Amino acid sequence: MIKNVIFDVGGVLMDFDTGALCRALTENEADAQLLDAETFGHPDWISLDRGVPETAVLAGFQSHLPQRLHAAAAELLKRWDEWLTPEKDINALALELDAMGIQVYILSNTSPEFYRFSKRIPAWPVVKGCILSFEEKLLKPDPEIYRRLLSRFGLAPGESFFVDDNHLNIEAAKWCGLKGELYRHDIVRLRASLRAEGVEVKP
Repeated sequence: MIKNVIFDVGGVLMDFDTGALCRALTENEADAQLLDAETFGHPDWISLDRGVPETAVLAGFQSHLPQRLHAAAAELLKRWDEWLTPEKDINALALELDAMGIQVYILSNTSPEFYRFSKRIPAWPVVKGCILSFEEKLLKPDPEIYRRLLSRFGLAPGESFFVDDNHLNIEAAKWCGLKGELYRHDIVRLRASLRAEGVEVKP
C-alpha cells in the first residue's frame, strides 16, 4: 500500500514559462529565443542543480551569448524564479493526500534558489522532507539520489509513489523499487494511477 507520494517541482508542482521570461528581458523575439536557447536550453543550466556557483554559470552563459545579451543573462539568473507559477491541480492533490494521512515529499533537480520560491508552492506546508540535487551533489536519474531519499526519511520503496515530468527519472525510480507516474499535466490520469495503487483519492 502506498504511504508516501514524492513530487518533482519544475513541471510538476510548479510550471515555468521560460519563453515569457526571456521575452520580458529582451527587445525582440529573435533575442528572446536566443537567450532561452543559450541559458535554459544549454547544458550549463544544469550546473546550477549540481551546486555550481551562480557566478560561474553566468560566465559560461555570457561566453556564448552576444555582448548585447550579457545584462539580460545576469538579470535572468537573478529573477528566473519569479516566472514560476503553481500547478493548481497537482498541489490540490498533494494537500488532499496529506489530509488522508499520505506523507508528501519532494525530490527535485534544483538550485539554491529553491529556498527563494519554496513558500510559493501551495503544498509546501505539508511537505515532510526534501531531497534537493544541489545539496546532495547528485542529479536524477542517478539511482543514488533515490536511495538517499528512502534512507534519510525511512521510506519503504514499495510504499512510495514518485511523480515526475521526465520519463528517465520515473524509470530510475522504478528501478529502485518505487512506483511512479510520468506527469504531463493530466491530473485525471495521475489520480487514476494512484487509485490503482489503492490510494482512494477523488476522481
